[in-house]
This record gives sequence, C-alpha cells and structure tokens, in this order.
Amino acid sequence: MHPRPRPPVYLRPAYLLLGWALLNLLQAGLTPLDPDETYYWMYAGDLAWGYFDHPPAVALTVALGRDWLPGALGLRLGTVLVSAATMTGLYYLLDRPRGHRLLLATSLVFAQPFLHVYGFIATPDGPLLLFTVLYLLGLRRFLRTPSWGNGLLWGLTMAGLLYAKYHGVLLIAFTVLPHLWYLLRRPAAWGAVLLGALLYVPHLYWQYVHDWPSFRYHLGGRDDPYQLKYTVQYLLNQLLIFSPFLLYYYGRAFWRSSPVDGFVRSCRWLVVGLLLFFLVMTSKGGTEAQWTALLSVPLVYLTYYELLRHPGGRATLLRLCWLTGGVLLLARLLLMAPREWLPFQKPFDHAPWVERLHEIAGDEPVIVENSYRLASLYEFYSGRPAWTFTDVAYRNNQYGLWTRDSVFQGRAVWLLGQGNWKNAAAREFHPQRGTMRLQRVEDFQVAWRVELLPELELPAELAAGDSVALTVRAYTPYPIDLDSELSLDLFAIAWDERGEKDYWELGPLETTTLPPNDTTLLYRGVLAIPDTVPAGEVELTFGLGYRGMPPLRGQSEVYGCYLYR
Repeated sequence: MHPRPRPPVYLRPAYLLLGWALLNLLQAGLTPLDPDETYYWMYAGDLAWGYFDHPPAVALTVALGRDWLPGALGLRLGTVLVSAATMTGLYYLLDRPRGHRLLLATSLVFAQPFLHVYGFIATPDGPLLLFTVLYLLGLRRFLRTPSWGNGLLWGLTMAGLLYAKYHGVLLIAFTVLPHLWYLLRRPAAWGAVLLGALLYVPHLYWQYVHDWPSFRYHLGGRDDPYQLKYTVQYLLNQLLIFSPFLLYYYGRAFWRSSPVDGFVRSCRWLVVGLLLFFLVMTSKGGTEAQWTALLSVPLVYLTYYELLRHPGGRATLLRLCWLTGGVLLLARLLLMAPREWLPFQKPFDHAPWVERLHEIAGDEPVIVENSYRLASLYEFYSGRPAWTFTDVAYRNNQYGLWTRDSVFQGRAVWLLGQGNWKNAAAREFHPQRGTMRLQRVEDFQVAWRVELLPELELPAELAAGDSVALTVRAYTPYPIDLDSELSLDLFAIAWDERGEKDYWELGPLETTTLPPNDTTLLYRGVLAIPDTVPAGEVELTFGLGYRGMPPLRGQSEVYGCYLYR
C-alpha cells in the first residue's frame, strides 16, 4: 500500500497561516495609519470597560503591542494576531479542509476584501470578525449537541461579540431567530444567554456610570433626514465590497444551500437579515461599508459547501477568486510603497503634515477644534501632547469623557481651528486634506469643562420675537478668564425638529472671571429666539464659545418648547 502523498508546502495549513501572518506584519509596519487607528491607540493608553464610540475589545487589541513595539507595527500587532486567530477559527469552521478542499477554502478567503483590510488595520472590526467565527463555531456545536458545556461555550462567544462591536447583537438575533422555539425549550440555551449577559455587566455598568453615551450616540446621534443617495451608496457598496466577480456564486450558494441543516439556515438568515437591516437604516442617514464586514464569514461558509456538493464551475470560481485576490494584493503593495515611488498622493499619509506642525509648535501642546482624528494623529506621530474639543458643529467623542485635559489650562498652546474659524490673526495650515487655521494662544482657557446653570421659565409655546427672563450661572473646577487673549462669549443654541441648529450671542456678561469650585453669576438678561429658527418643536441649550468659533457642546441642560409664527 502506497503512503498518501503529502500536499505541497503552499497547501499546508500551518504554512498558509504563517504566510498570512507575515504578510500582515509587513503591511502593518509599512502602511500609514488611518486616523481612527490612532484614536483607538489613545483608547489603549487608558484601558476601560467601555468608550464613547465602541466597546473595549479594540482598545485591548491595540494594547497588546502599544507599549513595547515602535510605531505602526506596535499599534497593529494585536490586529495581526487577531487576524491569525480568525483564520484558524475559520479553518475549523470549514471542518479542517485538506488538498483540493483547502485550495478552494484558501481561494475564497483570499478574495474577501474585509479579511485583507482587517488583517492589519486596527479597528473594532478585527475583533468582530474573530468573534463572529467563534460564535458560529459555538452555535453550530450547540445546535448539534445542546449540552450545558456547549451552551456555556456559546455564551462566552456571545459576550465576546458584544465586547467587540455592538453589531454583534444583530448577529446573535438573526442566527437565533430560525431556531427560536427550539432554543426556548432548551435550558442550556437559557444558560448561554445568562452567562453572556453576566459577562457583559461590566460594560453595561460603565455605560450607566457615564450616562449611556454609546447608546445615546448610536441610537439617536445618526438620525439624519433621508436622502436617496444613502440607499444607492449602500447598495453599490455591497456590490463592490464582496467582490462583483463572486456575486453569482454567492447567490447560487444561497439558493442551493440546504435549509434542512439548522446551522446553514442560521447563516442564510444572517446574510439576509443583516443586509435588510442596514438597508432600512439608510432611512436614518448614511451607512458605512464595513458595517456588513462580518458577512464575509457566512458567505465563505455557504459558498464553500455548495461547491463541494455541486462542483460545476469550480475552476472558473478559483480563477475569479485569484483575480480578486490579485487586485487586493496590488492595492496592499501600493499602500506599502514609499511615497516617493507613487505618482499620486499616498492614502492615509499623515506623517508629513504632522512633521510640519511639530516644527511650528515645538514642544507646546496642540489643541484641535472638532477633530479627534487629527488630535490623535498628531500625538501619535509627534510624540507631543494634543487634545480636541467639540462645539455644536461636530459630534461628541471619547475626548469629552476623559478629564486629563486640565493640564492645558492656562498654558501656551497652538490652537488648530477649522477652516471657517473667523480669526484674522490665525494663519492657514494645510493637513493632508483641506485648509485649517492655526494660532498660538499664550494663556489658553479650557472652557469645555464649565457647567452652565440656566434659570429659565420657558413656556410650552413661544412666538418668535417673544422675550423670556434668563439668568445663567456657571460652575468651573478651575479658574477661567473669559477675557483672555482668546476671549469667550455666551451663546444660546436652538435645535429644530430636523436636527439643524442656530445660535446667537448673549451679552454683556456679568463677570470676566470664573473662580474655581464655585457657582458664579455669568449672565442676567432676556432670551429672545430670532426669526432664523424655524417654527415647530425646538430644544434650547447654552454654551460658551471661543471668539470666532461656534459655541461648545453639552454645557447645559436642554429646554424644550414649541415655536410658532
């Protein structure tokens, strides 16, 4: 009896995994950083059970290499390791293929854009893909043998999904729905849910302590008026990001896959459910392409097993997979190429503008208006402190929850404002894109920590032009000079039903200084809503604003009324 021939080296699982990890390591070290990656690098410097935008898995992933490897490689090392673990899990999800089956599986994986992108780019989607694979492994195991041990393993993966990204709840919902009645009658399934929920309590407690910032933002902060372009962009993105060359095979696999198999049924529900969910979400605003990234896993699974059952067209599929993978590999090589070799501006190449700004600012801190991305980029590449603040022209972010910005109070800083900053003394500065304005401020006042305490009896209905008595007091943890080099003004801010804002200055102020740890009278006068605010439901807030900039966000409670003409 002749021994079974060993597969060639390039078709051995260990060597394929090693090659994938080495490619990602090389890419991680040579590719410029996306701004969001440096934002998550800031997360990793302050590990917690939660963050404004995301659960903590991405911070922990970045922390794996942050403090002992230099530059981009240190930031992305954890992502490379997570990607290797994802590939290992996917190998087991496909039942450890060998020979021609491994070639088919490898080809399908190599053609998945998201598995390439999140093999080295540090975002929450890397951990999400890993826990998608682990969750599906746990679900399949439980559906086959609904024991308590399998239930507890499944529950662990549920918690991991939710710690990776909030989208994990959709994966759980859509994969459980086709088996809901079956699972409701299994005590071990209840045990899985209970374990997952218990493990998630620390994150929920963090949300409670911080007044649910992530849920407020994701459930309410993205509600924009509907535009047809949101739906069109979403549909086009789905056609592109899963490779237009493979769409026929995905469709064929979906329709030919056996609905009798419980796990296959879960995969089918997941694909359809997630695609339809985010299609509906386009009615609330734009969507991001990576929100459906986790579908790479069930699409590979369904297509792989359909081709094993019906091998017709496999040779054509393999060629299309390697064509897609070749395009992706070429794009990866361009990202790694030195900027001098390219005839176009290199994507994400932020180091040059950071160097220019560092030459200007030296060791003095840089404070950025309305850009957590630029602030974190500057701190990462320059090694010097930077911060950001948010006014009503931008959204809240994690910097608003951190409190270590008090060190900038009263210091000389360089203030990098948006291009519309009305300040003749500021010079123009050009980051990678757009135009901003830059000024050195000798005695900077950290005003966004001031709490405004209005005394206002606002009627349920108010006509434009009516005046209401208004008193505003202010509390600050440290002394604030309102009349410093960059003076501060008090504004009223009106938000209409569409989420559009209008703001106007109130004055004169009763004081030019705010003493620390005390409540001080800031303004006494009247509030009159101008004609520029549309009729309808209106929410009023108050904020301080640096001269020439919009007022700061979130400094007072919200007052509601109905404005009529």
